[in-house]
Amino acid sequence: MAFEIQLGIGGLLILPFWILAIGWLSSRILGVHLGRLRAGVAAFLGWLAGVIAAAALIGNDTSVPDWAVILLVIFFGVLATLPFAIVLDVITRSGKPPRRRRRRPIKAVRAAITPLGRFREVVANARHENLVSPRYASTAALSSPDFARRLKRVLEESGGMFVKFGQIASTRTDLLPETLTSELETLQSDVRPVPHDEINEQLEKELGEPVDKAFASFSEEPLAAASIGQTHRATLQDGGRVVVKVQRPGIDELVDRDSAVLSLVASQVDRRVAAAHRFGVKNLAAELITGIESELSYMDEAHAGMTLRANRARDEGVDVPVVHTTLSTDRVLVMDEILGRPVSDAVAVDAAEVERPELARRLLHSMLGQILGDGLYHADPHPGNVMVSPDGTLWLLDFGAVGRLDPVTLEALQAIALGFSIEESSVIARGVRHLVGDDRADMRLLERDLSLLLGEVSGGGMSPAVLGAVLGIMERHGLRAPGSLVLLSRTLLTLEGTLRVIDPDFHLPTQAAELMASDPLGDRMSPRDLLQRELVRSLPALRTLPEHAEALAGQLRGGRLVVRSERYGTGDRVVVDAWVDRFLVAAMGGVGALTSATVLLAGSLAPDRDVRTGLWVLGISGLTATTVLLLRTVAQGLHRQSVQGDLFAEAPGSNGALPARPTGPAAHPGRR
Repeated sequence: MAFEIQLGIGGLLILPFWILAIGWLSSRILGVHLGRLRAGVAAFLGWLAGVIAAAALIGNDTSVPDWAVILLVIFFGVLATLPFAIVLDVITRSGKPPRRRRRRPIKAVRAAITPLGRFREVVANARHENLVSPRYASTAALSSPDFARRLKRVLEESGGMFVKFGQIASTRTDLLPETLTSELETLQSDVRPVPHDEINEQLEKELGEPVDKAFASFSEEPLAAASIGQTHRATLQDGGRVVVKVQRPGIDELVDRDSAVLSLVASQVDRRVAAAHRFGVKNLAAELITGIESELSYMDEAHAGMTLRANRARDEGVDVPVVHTTLSTDRVLVMDEILGRPVSDAVAVDAAEVERPELARRLLHSMLGQILGDGLYHADPHPGNVMVSPDGTLWLLDFGAVGRLDPVTLEALQAIALGFSIEESSVIARGVRHLVGDDRADMRLLERDLSLLLGEVSGGGMSPAVLGAVLGIMERHGLRAPGSLVLLSRTLLTLEGTLRVIDPDFHLPTQAAELMASDPLGDRMSPRDLLQRELVRSLPALRTLPEHAEALAGQLRGGRLVVRSERYGTGDRVVVDAWVDRFLVAAMGGVGALTSATVLLAGSLAPDRDVRTGLWVLGISGLTATTVLLLRTVAQGLHRQSVQGDLFAEAPGSNGALPARPTGPAAHPGRR
């Protein structure tokens, strides 16, 4: 009874602080991130264990003061919290780092409630097309033409951003089956034009002045209406004819709503349909959402267009419309009107002053210059984005999707293209290794596989088939290609289709090889230029080479030359050091625990009370320290195993799920 009274007072005093402090302290002691919920549960269970242990130790002894009771509860509670924390971490660990989000309750509730009606509408459309039937749950069914047609109808009936999602998904030929992407390419958005009054209001809001002051004339009839914006013809105050693209009012809220619904649908399908999980539906949905969001800023498109125009100013017969930046904003884009027709118009192409083969060669020349020379290229050159004027000039339109290559990737890609052009597998292999930055690759095996590829490729140069084959060889050798190459592969595939629309007899690999051997590409990718760059890169080492050679020769003549090798270096040494450290910690903890137990045993046998008390204090302290040390080692080992197991389960080849792909404006080609 005495213990209950003392413990009740002490427990009530320390319990609120126990959950906050001990949970955090146990996470720090164990060296693993537990999270607030797991740490709080472990601390509460530890507190209960501490109470029970202190009660068993004190019993009915009324002479023990309250502060001693509290200290005993804390002592036993901390020790008990640690194993509870380890068990909870192992059971509930998901392998994914926690995300920290800013708490906005009202916005979160609104965002959760708003898409519910839209979600029910999409599900009802799917049920109407019978897509919820179990017969569409297999991989073969998802690749069938029947499924593709039904999914297309669901997207068209749902409208809004779902048509746009389907159009972007049609470009993912690297992930989705050909039957599905071909069907999604035919998606047509039934979008009603925005009333003229709303367009005027949007323009005045963005430009900060009346429409008749910004433009000499503005056509009320839209030239085209799309899901994100619509275009109008207009005339500038100086008489120049322009096209004005205006973003639909309220499109931000519409994108947010439909993006939330798409994410919810993808999560449900990914969880319930194994075949969809293997296709990586959740990752694809995240990419589609990011691709849509990247198209909401017209200024990004304007900057990309201006940069491409400046980079390719010397291209023969290929041009980019002028962007009027003073009249452009994030929601309004103004550029020169192009008097031409899409290259898919056979009559317009035949009527041009330039023959079809030359038109195709000029387009390929410009695209190769963008890709291999500038590192910034038009990522969606489909026939609708390439116009031809009567004088034979090709105009590149719609720069909402551009690809960017960093200097390292660009240099490696140049070496790979050069290797195919001169049919030298060693140059290709070194370009691949430079691309991935992995020195562990077996160059002999890599070069052998690339030599076999060279024998299979008819003609040299860059093509979708060649780049896809290189990516396949890299995957077999365990070399991870950057995401920018996946986008480039899709771009080349689109470009090849457009070139064949212009000239059905055009052979991309052969023409690419010829262009890369000629000016101006030859000046930047010739063997002479490659050798010059390698010499410049090696210049610092070459300058000190005579000095080093002389020093080595002097040591060799004097018999002072010593050669040493390090068995474990760089990453291997880090791994070995970690193993040794863990073994030493575990060994010290075990020896310490045995030593502390021996001291406690000696204390119980000591006749003198002061000696016995001292040995007990020493033994308990040592046992506590070694127990904490061993528990920390166990916690980190189990935590590491859990995280690595989850990562392995998500890796390609483990269960068929694809890893998350890079996202961003440059990784999502799309149509507007």
